[in-house]
Amino acid sequence: MPETNAAQPYSLLILAGGQGRRMQGKDKGLLDWQGRPLIAHIVDALAENADEVLVSCNRNSDRYRDYGRPLPDTLPDFPGPLAGILAGLEGASQAQVLVVPCDNPCPPTDLYQRLSKQSTSAIRFAFDGEQDQVLYALIPANLRASLYDYLQRGQRSVKGWFEQCHAEKVDFSDQAERFKNMNRPSDAGRSNS
Repeated sequence: MPETNAAQPYSLLILAGGQGRRMQGKDKGLLDWQGRPLIAHIVDALAENADEVLVSCNRNSDRYRDYGRPLPDTLPDFPGPLAGILAGLEGASQAQVLVVPCDNPCPPTDLYQRLSKQSTSAIRFAFDGEQDQVLYALIPANLRASLYDYLQRGQRSVKGWFEQCHAEKVDFSDQAERFKNMNRPSDAGRSNS
């Protein structure tokens, strides 16, 4: 294992708990891409150095168990990705949680290494050169109480919580193509590798 992993263990959290509205209700993480579910590609790309893989999901937990430990939202009514992040922070065995969405089969393979470099910020997230990619983030698990309080106040914005926590963006503009996700059925036919 690389020295960074030995020095700072982390949990990988794959967000697959959405309702898939733009995918006609289909579970995005289980959609076929190049003969395998999207989540399988993400696990291949990012799980090798993680100490555990967690999957935020609200359905199909039996299928997701093949890729990691399923974690349902602890809050009702699908309140968005922050609910999945909260479940991951609560369920993680490690002090750091690397968060990624389930709908991008080709994320940057050095995501953890770049996000984990020395910083004064508690949360670090990717910036692709044009927009913030807030669902590609390294978050300390000890921020679970802060996130829970934020959600209890009715707040749902990932970016809003990150701003409250003084999160720092990390430049990934050299890998901008690695942040293309699949939001519609027609996207499954394209390649972003």
